Amino acid sequence: MPKKSFVLILLCLSAITAYAGVKDGLYLHLPLNEGSGTPKDVSNNKFKTEMSKAAPKWVDGGHAKVKKALEFDGTTNSVKIDMEGQGKDINSHYDPAKGLSICAWVKVIKTATDKHGQTRQPIVMKGAGGQWEFALLVYDDLKAGMSVWTCPGNGVSEPSGGKLGAGWHFQCGTFNIKEGVKVYLDAAKKPVAQAESGADAPCDKGKRPVFLAHREDGQFLNAAIAQVMIWDRVISLEEIASAMAGVNTAVDSKDKLATTWSRIKVLD
Repeated sequence: MPKKSFVLILLCLSAITAYAGVKDGLYLHLPLNEGSGTPKDVSNNKFKTEMSKAAPKWVDGGHAKVKKALEFDGTTNSVKIDMEGQGKDINSHYDPAKGLSICAWVKVIKTATDKHGQTRQPIVMKGAGGQWEFALLVYDDLKAGMSVWTCPGNGVSEPSGGKLGAGWHFQCGTFNIKEGVKVYLDAAKKPVAQAESGADAPCDKGKRPVFLAHREDGQFLNAAIAQVMIWDRVISLEEIASAMAGVNTAVDSKDKLATTWSRIKVLD
């Protein structure tokens, strides 16, 4: 077998391995690349989604990894995913043997647009009224954050750090009870923020929906968002890099595999 063919086979196997790892435990995946209509969940759970009455608008991403996105106006727009209502609510964040990871591409347009009064707005949010659970957050000073709460809303772990400057950024947060929250930007090997878990346990009674760019008591985020992913476990640094690179759908994997094999045949 020619040396080039051998190298391409190794690359192909590496891509498949990375793909398989990222798919493991992928509880929700909204590519937000449809360009029209209602967003579709391509995870195995196939959650149905619901746009707010004043719907966010589909926009071109203008980025190599973001072809399409949803833009939220920061005052009325959101997307709702009622996991509990569909009989498959996520509960891994309070399971000591599991954990939680959330990633998304985000392009902040403006902060503090919702007149809520807090200094942060959610990219992804779950919780309200005595059922506070978790959120991936943007702070008014453009720090990246993630919070996990007790049911009454006390922070279990909620660090923030780094800087979401102009343009697109890939923000991830991971949490388990042992290590607390770690926040990553653009697949860097070191977190921009981290905090150990406090003495209080994460909320284990929450049944509120997941929202994009919205908290139920009136917070809204003014940003474009794409490729929202939630896992019911803590993903690795390598998996964060794979998710950022786009190794995240069966279609992508099959296309890459077919392309690689066709190149091998040509070389042979």
